[in-house]
Amino acid sequence: MCHKANTQIKVVADASSPSGVLGNILEQSKFEKLLNTLNEINSQNAFEIQIERYLKKDALTFNRKQFGKKFYETHCHRGYPIVGSIQQFLNADSEYILHIDCDMLFYEEPSTSWIQDGIKVMEEHKDILCVLPRGGPPRKDGLLNQGNTTYMVDEKRGLYLFKNFTSRHYLIHRERFLSLLPLKPLWLSWREPIKSKLWGSGKMLCWEAIVERAIEKSSLWRADLMNESAWSVHCTERSAEFFQQLPRIICNLESGDYPEKQAGHYDLLYHLWK
Repeated sequence: MCHKANTQIKVVADASSPSGVLGNILEQSKFEKLLNTLNEINSQNAFEIQIERYLKKDALTFNRKQFGKKFYETHCHRGYPIVGSIQQFLNADSEYILHIDCDMLFYEEPSTSWIQDGIKVMEEHKDILCVLPRGGPPRKDGLLNQGNTTYMVDEKRGLYLFKNFTSRHYLIHRERFLSLLPLKPLWLSWREPIKSKLWGSGKMLCWEAIVERAIEKSSLWRADLMNESAWSVHCTERSAEFFQQLPRIICNLESGDYPEKQAGHYDLLYHLWK
């Protein structure tokens, strides 16, 4: 998928100790095991491996740029990176940035490049901040199962339009994103900004919620492609059984084979794939 779009690939590994909800609910492997696995996969140097160790002075620098004020928090209250999320925008000079979390799976027909299609959309339409492939396999009626998330159907441009933002995967116009800065930090409670000022350990809400608030107040949109030849699913399952079945699921998914009831659903409905 990335090869067809001629992208430069960087795998970023967070070396900080797991914290928050994510650190509590997920089984953590030794960091050395992760690096060994990455090096095995990268035997042909297909991607760059970047190890992130967040220092307080670096957090202060990046947070001042993204929030306009000094904050020492490096991760949100759930353990998702705050500094790591903005860092790629400030360190890179490319026009577009493609971000993919490690728990995303994609289907794409050989003749299709949703990345190239997404770039074309943003080049032609200045109100589009970021582009994603269709969320889940296509339903016959074309609708999306988005829970309580609202969206508009733009038939003329072939897009689903959202004021919602997801940090799990996005192809984004870098300069348009930077135009949203400074972002307004959001906190778990009214006490957290005080804790931040006193000890630098306030519990921020997740980065995607902070960006979503900025998008809501702007004239920009997130756009999901209506094209049925590419789509994505998010893996929510973390059981040992799931990881045993994952190679088979990936094989089926890459061939476009999926359970009928998965259609329209962005989250992988694991019970249907057993």
